Amino acid sequence: MEYVKLGRTGIDVSALMLGGWAFGHEAWEGSQKIEDEESVATIKAALDAGINWIDTAAGYGAGYSERVVGMAIKGRRDEVILASKCWADPEAMERNLDQCLANMGIDCIDLYQVHYPSPAIPVSETIGAMKGLQDAGKIRFIGVSNFTVEQHCEALGTARIETSQPPFNVFWREIDYTVLPWCIGNQVSVIPYSPLAQGLLAGRYRSRDDVQPDIRSRSKLLAEGVFERCLDVVDEIRCIGARYGRTVAQTALAWTLQMPGITAPIVGCRRPSQLAENLGAVGWSLTVDEHARISALGKAIADDLDYSSNMWGWAPG
Repeated sequence: MEYVKLGRTGIDVSALMLGGWAFGHEAWEGSQKIEDEESVATIKAALDAGINWIDTAAGYGAGYSERVVGMAIKGRRDEVILASKCWADPEAMERNLDQCLANMGIDCIDLYQVHYPSPAIPVSETIGAMKGLQDAGKIRFIGVSNFTVEQHCEALGTARIETSQPPFNVFWREIDYTVLPWCIGNQVSVIPYSPLAQGLLAGRYRSRDDVQPDIRSRSKLLAEGVFERCLDVVDEIRCIGARYGRTVAQTALAWTLQMPGITAPIVGCRRPSQLAENLGAVGWSLTVDEHARISALGKAIADDLDYSSNMWGWAPG
């Protein structure tokens, strides 16, 4: 495993972060529910492979994901940096944090992140509440997710933040000229979610008929007209990866890892076999020309997308 620095903390974190969404008994429609035993096995396999941080959230199965993570890291707490996410309401934050700590069986969370900003609550109030909990010794580091540059500025003006968690992949490039350069300039680690675009960049779909009629079907990347263009790029990525004996997913993740300013993509894995494939993204590199080729192909699609709402057409408010 390769390691990088977390923000300005001086702490070394693995180049891949394990995502815990599926551990909350969440499942795509038509997919078999993941079982706790398989989740725990996946988390332990990740730790054994050198992944040393895990991201979850109160919103993943109403805290169930946090409980599964707590089961898996029992006896190995000193091997892992635990991250979770909360809602923006300052009045509920300490209560929610206490529940998070109880779920995972710990007395301090390493990284606590605001899942989404609230248009009804000033960022300074949300981050101010987190700073109070940090001063009380319940939070080591503060992070944000789905924030604009302006919201990042307000957050940093209130307390030191170490991470930003936006959506980002070959096709979804909203942060290219906004959040990403801001984070680079302020030494804030970027830990993007959806690096494989719900399976699109894992090569799982060959036609729109392959897409289940659940949240994935609402993705702007899987919309008619966009999806077909994306498939052409996926085929190109497949050809590039084949030169190294790598899969589409490994190549797409390797591209993400080589993007300036990206600290570690968050990889969601339902079982150890999926984890094993994702681990193949680390330890090799695309050439400068190959990386630029993938960037240009993806950017041609990204530039035509509507970023007024998120990848699934939802905007808080």
